Amino acid sequence: MAGVPGVGKTTVLQELEAVAREKKVSLKIVNFGDVMNQLFKKHGKNIHRDHMRRQDINLQTRVQQQAAQKIHSISSKSTLVVDTHMFVKTVDGIWPGTPKRVLEALDPDLIVLIEAGPEEVAKRRTADTTRERERNTLEDAKADLEWSRYMASVNAVLAGVPIQIVQNREGYHRQAAEDLLRIIESLS
Repeated sequence: MAGVPGVGKTTVLQELEAVAREKKVSLKIVNFGDVMNQLFKKHGKNIHRDHMRRQDINLQTRVQQQAAQKIHSISSKSTLVVDTHMFVKTVDGIWPGTPKRVLEALDPDLIVLIEAGPEEVAKRRTADTTRERERNTLEDAKADLEWSRYMASVNAVLAGVPIQIVQNREGYHRQAAEDLLRIIESLS
């Protein structure tokens, strides 16, 4: 599951957990960034999650690969949902969130993009004071949504899997979660 910052991915995935519990569907959600952050700490870097993208690109690459391997090694009888981003804006430019070696380690069955309108994304970014974002303009949101689709397309080709897009319209995160659960159940 991927989505640009401000799309409401975390909210939808929290709701997905609740809907899955209600319907007795076993799933486990793992946040790729949280796993990376734990690994950064093992490398002696105790950093805020929004600062990971500012680290040396070689270190980011190593930690990203280690995170993918760690996530892949999670044994679970539940459906594993990986919460990630299709790209990350780093000091070196736009970096794939799931480059080929990470994608191969994760071995997904499906790529799901959670999206919202660019106006909603920009508004949510501006309202979210818990995150450190460089820019929150409408143009940035539009560009980020485009980049996310470009990267998802590449990932789908490399992994040989389909892409699904779930809309997270304002006030309808429950509907988005139910749509996600239907998609997950259709894979079983």
